[in-house]
Amino acid sequence: MMETAIRRLNTLEYVILAVAMALALAAGALAAWMLHGATGASFRVSWIVSSLLFFGVPGLLVLRRERRAVGAPDTTEAEEEPTAEGNDG
Repeated sequence: MMETAIRRLNTLEYVILAVAMALALAAGALAAWMLHGATGASFRVSWIVSSLLFFGVPGLLVLRRERRAVGAPDTTEAEEEPTAEGNDG
């Protein structure tokens, strides 16, 4: 019983990911079309860049929030330990 529920949730996650990817591609195409019309920029390049931004930025924000919730150290705001350089003697 539990295995079936886990399998269904895994399938649902993949469906949600596919829908998010399709929406990012559609939003990227719309943004590229508007940018192409306004500035004459290359449609294909601007579509690729904007689609990656529409999919990647929210994904990174969610990943960062999840890592904070779990308690994993956030590597983006890590401060480096000062190191002693030079002659210590």
